[in-house]
Amino acid sequence: MKYPSPAYSTIKKVFILSIILSCFNYTYAQQAPHYAQYLYNMQVINPAFVGSKSDFNAALLTRRQWTGVEGAPETTTFSANTRINSGFGFGGTVILDKIGLVENTNLNLDVSYTIATSQYGRLSFGVKGGLALFENNLADGITPDNDIYASTTGRYGNLGFGFLYHTNKFFAAVSFPNILDSPVFTIQDNIATNVNLENSNYFFTGGMRINLSKFNDVVLQPSTMVRYIPSLPLSVDINTNLIYKKTYEVGLSYRFQNSIGALVAITLNEKFRIGYAYENQLTSISNNLNTHELILRVDLKFEGNKRWLNEDCYCF
Repeated sequence: MKYPSPAYSTIKKVFILSIILSCFNYTYAQQAPHYAQYLYNMQVINPAFVGSKSDFNAALLTRRQWTGVEGAPETTTFSANTRINSGFGFGGTVILDKIGLVENTNLNLDVSYTIATSQYGRLSFGVKGGLALFENNLADGITPDNDIYASTTGRYGNLGFGFLYHTNKFFAAVSFPNILDSPVFTIQDNIATNVNLENSNYFFTGGMRINLSKFNDVVLQPSTMVRYIPSLPLSVDINTNLIYKKTYEVGLSYRFQNSIGALVAITLNEKFRIGYAYENQLTSISNNLNTHELILRVDLKFEGNKRWLNEDCYCF
């Protein structure tokens, strides 16, 4: 058996790190990671969803992007929220994001307020605020030109807003989860945070439920997410999920000129959901840039809670 030479190993490391470094500006501008199962992880990008689904909701998601590529993005999120009778919702999110030699931890608190616009219509407004801690280990990297960058650590604040309108069959939402600049990938000595909207994320999401059977056993659930960042091309996700007896779910997804994917999920007792999603990159230097995403979610409704929301008016 032939083993790779030390020179080959070094070239490979330089090549991989070049890819990661080339992604730094992209990720710096991006700030918020992509999610294939965004429909079940909406609190992370829009605080208006807090309290819209159930009396208590919690979700744990892990995403491994570009499997097999050293230093590829890895993201883990945890979110939890609850609602009270007065129309307020409260929650929190933790996002652990790693790409190459940089690790970023976001801690946020979310507050929402919902008003009834009709028997089934609800309009919500949410605010997100928190702190992010980052560790930049660029000093450990190897670059093609042998440049050495200083490692940096620091923290910065976060502020975001979101709006949501939904009925039992339709929802539309707009959010701005990161309106402050992030210094995470800054390689200069000065890592002061500049407050402006240049690299903010702007999200539009929408979806609907279409009953395909007489007894509502089969439901088609199309949805879309459009993300606009001033310094990057427009990102458009289109998803179509098919749900059988509120238990079994399959779906297909397409991110415009970027990736295609599929998902499967099962929901037990309308409370506990486990879902898996797979994505394949369409345009890449390799034909094997695959992404895997797993989510665990729980939705609880308390009988003792006199919910001011109509039981038939729920969000996704």
